Amino acid sequence: MTGKEKIDIIIFGGQSNMQGSTGSFPTEPPAENCIEYKFLTDSFEQLKHPVGETIGDLILSQAAEGNGSLVPSFCREYSKTKGKVLAIHVARGATTIEQWLKGTEIVDGVTKKVVSGDLRYGTLRDKCLAGIKKAKENFKVNKIYFVWLQGESNAVSFTTSKDYTDMLLTLKNQLKQDLGIDKFAIIQVGYFCAYAPWLEGKKPFEIKKQADEEIMSAQRNICKVDSDFVFLTDITAKLSVDGKYLNEKECGPHYNNEAMIIIGTEAGKALAKLDI
Repeated sequence: MTGKEKIDIIIFGGQSNMQGSTGSFPTEPPAENCIEYKFLTDSFEQLKHPVGETIGDLILSQAAEGNGSLVPSFCREYSKTKGKVLAIHVARGATTIEQWLKGTEIVDGVTKKVVSGDLRYGTLRDKCLAGIKKAKENFKVNKIYFVWLQGESNAVSFTTSKDYTDMLLTLKNQLKQDLGIDKFAIIQVGYFCAYAPWLEGKKPFEIKKQADEEIMSAQRNICKVDSDFVFLTDITAKLSVDGKYLNEKECGPHYNNEAMIIIGTEAGKALAKLDI
């Protein structure tokens, strides 16, 4: 009697650049040895673009307009050394970290509708728990990682490094308790507030740049003081100021497919180095 195949679960959370806002459909093929969990059908599918699902009103969203994201590149690179991967995508654009926490009620920055943090967090939790349960029925689950790319909206809101750190710690602890994640892995945000077109002329450039760096600093530093966190890459800072890697159709610095491959590959390689 043969044992179950081993699998690692990687959960991808965050806002628009994790959701995927690339502006076009990528030529990237499906990721071999990688699958994605779909909550609405309670099924596994080969991991391919577009990633994710639109669930509820303003809660979780598929890659924008059915286009690209970093998830296939990330998992493809990770699987080269770590084997089979299950991806679970739980992201939504234009969200602050507050909107992902239990017990919050925040006005959505785009629609101005009130979004319950309990509802968004609860949907994330329910989708991930269902995916983990199904994985355990079919595979031998090894590691469960949560990968986070978020913070642009908090920079736009001028959230301080301390406040962002406190909320990041709260989110990590909630996920660790509810999902049993092994590590909370961070892809650092790039420059967003500094170049957001709707903020042009409203604040001095250096003030907006500092707002981005407040979030960057929080994300770097928390990985130095809490072993539950792991820092994957800051390549986003470089890409976010180079028009070659941006989706010009979207308002704000969103990464195009070429950038997503770079970010996903570098971050996936970094996560695969854990426990080696």
